[in-house]
Amino acid sequence: MKLLTRKHVDSLALAAASFLAAGFTGWVYEVAITWAALGEYVPRGFLPVPVLPIYGVFALVLPLFFKDDTPWYKVFIWSTIVSTVFELVCSYIIDAVLGYRLWDYSLWPLNFEERISLFSSLIFGALAVLFRKGIYPLLKRLQDRNTNVFGITAAAVLVIIAAIALIRR
Repeated sequence: MKLLTRKHVDSLALAAASFLAAGFTGWVYEVAITWAALGEYVPRGFLPVPVLPIYGVFALVLPLFFKDDTPWYKVFIWSTIVSTVFELVCSYIIDAVLGYRLWDYSLWPLNFEERISLFSSLIFGALAVLFRKGIYPLLKRLQDRNTNVFGITAAAVLVIIAAIALIRR
């Protein structure tokens, strides 16, 4: 009996690529928003690479809740709600574990305890639609075209990021 079938490997490769794509998209979004607000580049996240894991984790959860044919507005509404609750819970956990906050919405209007904001929640909903309706289907098509290259590339990039993060600590 095989431990890992081709289907398992393909699923893991798609998950790795999804995590990286969403983590990078989140990093771009956060760099852009801080650039717009402050007029300068501010490094985002705690890793020494342009990937924010919280966005990657959320991308791994999206396909579990939304099928390919789910209307965009349902993805937007539910992702906005879920990401807001997720961000709030994560902020408390990170604060308790690390002893400090990784994000602060004190300058954003309509914020709650400076941990979440209505505007950021709406942006997260829009990013979820972008990912679920645009990036994720693109990754699936790329994988369908050349499974071996896709899987090896996704795994190699994850290993490189992990190595950089460990070395830089």
